[in-house]
Amino acid sequence: MLNCKLTFSIPFAIFVILFFCRRAYSYAEIHYTFFRYSIINRGYPEILFDAPWRINPGEPIPIGCIIKDADKFPVKVNRIIARYSFAGGKTQEKKLLGQGKFLRISDHYWYMLSFLELPQGEYGNLTVNLEMEIVRNRLIRKIINDNFPGLTHSPLKIFISPYNLPNLDGWYAGDSHYHSDMTQDQIEFGAPVQLAAAMGISMGLSWLVATDHSYDLDIVINDFYQHDPKLPRWHKVHEDSALANSENEDFLVIPAEEISCGNCKSRNIHLLAFNTPDFIPGKGDGVKRGLNKRPDLTLRQCINRIANNGGFAYAAHPEDGNGYLGTLFLNRDHWRDRDYAQGGYAGLQFWNGKQGKAYDKAYDKWIRLLLEGRKLYILGGNDAHGDFNRSRRVIYPNTKISEYDEHVFGRVRTHAFCGDNLSIDGVMDALKNGRTTVTDGPLVIMQLRNNENGQIANIGEEIIGRDFTLIIKGCSSQEFGAIEKINLHYGDLLTKTEQIDQVFKPEKFNGKSAYDYTLSYDLPEKNKGYFRLEAMSSARGKEYKCITNPIWFRSV
Repeated sequence: MLNCKLTFSIPFAIFVILFFCRRAYSYAEIHYTFFRYSIINRGYPEILFDAPWRINPGEPIPIGCIIKDADKFPVKVNRIIARYSFAGGKTQEKKLLGQGKFLRISDHYWYMLSFLELPQGEYGNLTVNLEMEIVRNRLIRKIINDNFPGLTHSPLKIFISPYNLPNLDGWYAGDSHYHSDMTQDQIEFGAPVQLAAAMGISMGLSWLVATDHSYDLDIVINDFYQHDPKLPRWHKVHEDSALANSENEDFLVIPAEEISCGNCKSRNIHLLAFNTPDFIPGKGDGVKRGLNKRPDLTLRQCINRIANNGGFAYAAHPEDGNGYLGTLFLNRDHWRDRDYAQGGYAGLQFWNGKQGKAYDKAYDKWIRLLLEGRKLYILGGNDAHGDFNRSRRVIYPNTKISEYDEHVFGRVRTHAFCGDNLSIDGVMDALKNGRTTVTDGPLVIMQLRNNENGQIANIGEEIIGRDFTLIIKGCSSQEFGAIEKINLHYGDLLTKTEQIDQVFKPEKFNGKSAYDYTLSYDLPEKNKGYFRLEAMSSARGKEYKCITNPIWFRSV
């Protein structure tokens, strides 16, 4: 009897962990069951369509179709039809797969990429319904947009913009935190990097970093738990990234890793590892080892291993957590003061798909660290797992799925300065050295010029002198609104305080447009410290923000 109770208690504890604690920002896995318990489990594969939330002018609209777990539930796809229209306009129709052209799908993970071409000059809010007819067990079913139980199956909404994403010469926009289909476990899965590359190109991005979970990358493909020392998933995402790069001249896919490691309390936190050629293990909060939630490596060990491999690291959403139950059952935590105090990491990726309490806490922590004299940078990403239009995610494993308009690929963007040539080395060097600015709308950059010798410092750099001129460049579009103000933040490293030194209203400078401008400002002499910018705009009922990394300065 004792053995029976013990045997049951372990899987029951695992179920409690999953039910209350695992937070997903991703496509929803519906076939994982606990002792056959699942309200959302169905006898057919997960089927979903996805498309970008915005499109640069002149770009075709990529439509992604994903069918997962058809190895368990084979289907025949009879037809796929796209129906789309602008507000108040006529509905148009395109066959992506004609009726009678059966596709027999029995793969674990299958996807198809199609395109919609719009006539030149058509802009605005487009609604798209994707309809699929499948046959399973001789029954014909119609799928509209997705077949996740409990969701609205509502149309995909795409803004066909008449404007390119705001950008400046030498700067390249990307998403620094994306999960591919090699992040795949009991509650979530992502989309292949080839599909993400097509979406990114249409949006106006130039790169993405595939930061798949360490607790997924050493698991057998198509399995939830089985470890494979040959690391097939790790190698697969590297191979897929190389293939995507060979197929796209102006878009880069950069493989990386999101590592679960131990903080100062021996609890699981996340660390983004860039430019590392070797896999770094971390199963602590992946629910792969029963009740064992201990981190494989400490934060210090991970940072050292990354550095020894020639890479660099960022704190991943450092103030996010899973609350009391997440700590209790997943041993998951947020970064603590003793963790931030460690050296060897480049900065904080705290703008993680949305702004909220975790964003505010990490933002404040970043300012405090800067005022302590730390040269730490910020990074922006979305933590998207596919999720190109909206996120469909498991709220309670085996029980409930919902939809959100956050953690969507490409909404929060990091612009990296790479000069004339976009390259993996260029993007990595920019991220490592803070030559970046983060935005969900307009773009602003700055330079600091030493008027005594003409030396120029760019974002992320340091300059020595007394007489400086600040040069600001910015751009936006009607899609994101004119830049309403730019706050110049001055961090005084002697008094350990930061304040807004100046507020610029771009439309008042030289009568130039606030959509595309340059302005100069002669700085009064200051104590040693740093300057950074925050710019704001608004359009269509939404507010947007851009935050630069600092430029540091000191006197001779």
